[in-house]
Amino acid sequence: MSNEFIVHTGSIIKEYLEELGISQKECAKRLGISEKHFSNLLNGKSRLTEEIAIKFEKIFHDIPASYWLNYESKYQEYKKREEMYSHKYSTEQLKEYAKRFKFNTVFQGLEWDLVKQANEMLKLLRISDFEQFDEVYSNLNVDFMEDGGETESIAIWLNLASEEIDIQNKDLSNKSYSKEKLLEYLDKFKLLALNNDYANSLQSARKLLNRLGVYLVFYDALENSKVRGALTTYKNNPAILLTGRFKTHDHVWFALMHEIGHLIKHYKPNEPIVTLEDELDLEPNIDTKEEEANEFARDFFINKNDYKEFLKNEQFDEKSIHNFANDQGILPGIVVARLQHDGYINFDKLNHLKNR
Repeated sequence: MSNEFIVHTGSIIKEYLEELGISQKECAKRLGISEKHFSNLLNGKSRLTEEIAIKFEKIFHDIPASYWLNYESKYQEYKKREEMYSHKYSTEQLKEYAKRFKFNTVFQGLEWDLVKQANEMLKLLRISDFEQFDEVYSNLNVDFMEDGGETESIAIWLNLASEEIDIQNKDLSNKSYSKEKLLEYLDKFKLLALNNDYANSLQSARKLLNRLGVYLVFYDALENSKVRGALTTYKNNPAILLTGRFKTHDHVWFALMHEIGHLIKHYKPNEPIVTLEDELDLEPNIDTKEEEANEFARDFFINKNDYKEFLKNEQFDEKSIHNFANDQGILPGIVVARLQHDGYINFDKLNHLKNR
């Protein structure tokens, strides 16, 4: 999002005059226009014309007329946009939209009025007015879960996270995604998950995904979004977005492989798949795609048949967990998390084996 504050062209001209030590009266004389006309221009009461912009080239050396005309065009566009939405929505309507679309959270610390915030939110959501929101974002398909989070918060998070893609990733404009190549490299992700340094393991995962033509972004979830992650498309490449609401190493890696499962099984360009908080934990899941992604992540880390044999021992102490984890090529915390999820040990047991 842009947080620039655009002032009228005359304000910029004043700064240049002060720097050169030229008075307004003297400049009007050199331009061959009346002082009143020039005063109106400096105070934003009249527009800058092509004729005046060309004459400025003689006064402000090395500044082409196109500079002034481009700025004037930008300012007029900005002013028109402000006028449109200040008349389109009443103050009460703007307050309602501010509450619904989390202005205080998204624009915290920015001294913008409601009109400016409304304009920036529309830009963020890529819609021309708020009435379009429900139709445009109906494809999120998050209504199937009771108390599944607010669609507004999810949509805002998706767009905020997407704005982070270029910041957190390499340029992938020259790389294309190949499902077949990703499948070839799957074992590499399991090796990376063995690194118990949370930050380094995820940085390595991002580098590998980038090599495979996939973006990876972490961006904190918004209040009431209840979103854990998403799979979407950015500049023709798939993008995995994760919220970072994870307390342990096993949790974030399961969430990552869950989205990679979506990528392998369900990815369709420009059709986002959103994973909500409960969907990584509850089983059976109402949504088939989510359950398939869960199953992919579970089987990726722990072989299904080996796990059944392990459960037959009914002995889940540190030694047995370490041995089984070594056999599977994973960290012990992943085994603990699986046993807790499946109800074989309590959630307060063996948590010291997890990497936080």
